[in-house]
Amino acid sequence: MGNYIIEDIIRFTGDAKSRAFWEKAVRILGEPIVAEEFGELKYQVHTKNIREPKKYLTALLKKRLKAKEVEKAKQHPSSAPDKLKTYFEENQLALFSSLTLPHPAGQAEKKVMVVPYGKETIPWATFMSSNFFTLSTNKAKSDVIQAKFRTMDGAVTVIPMLRGRIKPNSKELGIPTVEHARILAAIEHIWAQQGSAYHSYIDAPSVCYCYVSIRELARLLGLTSFGGSNLAQLTSKVWELKYMGYYLDLASLGFKHTMNRGFSLLHSVELAEGVKHGQMETVLKVEFSTPLSAQLINRKVVSRPKEIAYIQSELWFLLRLYLEPRLISLEDGAVYSQSLTGIIEDLALPTAGWHKRRDARRHVFQKALKSIKNKTTTDGREIIVAIEKGLTDWLLTARLEPAALPEKVS
Repeated sequence: MGNYIIEDIIRFTGDAKSRAFWEKAVRILGEPIVAEEFGELKYQVHTKNIREPKKYLTALLKKRLKAKEVEKAKQHPSSAPDKLKTYFEENQLALFSSLTLPHPAGQAEKKVMVVPYGKETIPWATFMSSNFFTLSTNKAKSDVIQAKFRTMDGAVTVIPMLRGRIKPNSKELGIPTVEHARILAAIEHIWAQQGSAYHSYIDAPSVCYCYVSIRELARLLGLTSFGGSNLAQLTSKVWELKYMGYYLDLASLGFKHTMNRGFSLLHSVELAEGVKHGQMETVLKVEFSTPLSAQLINRKVVSRPKEIAYIQSELWFLLRLYLEPRLISLEDGAVYSQSLTGIIEDLALPTAGWHKRRDARRHVFQKALKSIKNKTTTDGREIIVAIEKGLTDWLLTARLEPAALPEKVS
């Protein structure tokens, strides 16, 4: 992927003389960060906000490199490759280290990340796999699934995860749906736009926060109706993310002295309302939960384009969450394939009659694929997805293909 990014940068900027600098940036910052800034450059060129692409990209990467030096001076360097550090935890013990117990916190210090996320992306925590969310057709208020987490050492950890309850036998709070996932994605985009801010405590985990205008949130979700009842319903959906819980049975992994964990995706939501320009304006202060905040601050994310919040097909949204980290971790041009039955199991889809019929499975997945309007990653590559015939079942195949570059900008 590194050579791919460098060659694309050279073609786009026309600056072959700076190859050594581009290679240094990839080597020090890692491919995902360079790809993120390259995507920011292409967006700014597309919107005609800059005239000298090479100078703009150089400035972005120099800022990142300087911040990296500051960060490195504060921490012990790790020998893990940046690409793997971005997507995976080192091992099983590290995988759940972000699920720390909250402590009573003293006075908070407002901070922003030394290297904030790109403002045109959604930093999606890798810990939140596709089976954290369900389809709206799922009538269950809670369930237990076998969640899979892949770590950097190649191991796949399978752990029972209770969705919709904060602990076994507690009140059913409802399973977060794809609609909740789209709302969370839009809120994470707003957080990135506002500079990736967080509250830092001396004796407690840091908590990321942002201010969310309900009308702006509706716009990011592609909603065209801004009536009072619709905005009130959207506000309620944000509040639900605070209460809808998950419970991980960590003791089943066999670690000594391991405690199970219950958590939600949002820590707190506060509301303020007032009349602005003759209409009611609702603003929420949203704090992410400590597990989600830890992932964001430690850059354990897959950067996704902001357009994923627009996705209307619930099945394609879950497929997008499922496929993208798998494709990014493959070599260029490599094809990922999985049987439709296997994907149904991996996504923990609610039981339906079409699951058992081979051609019905193909029909449902093909319908989801036909609804796709945007299949590009943040670094401009296109996700090519198809349904192909296998020996015993239809297969979903996917690969990444470089998107066509615009003509050279002088």
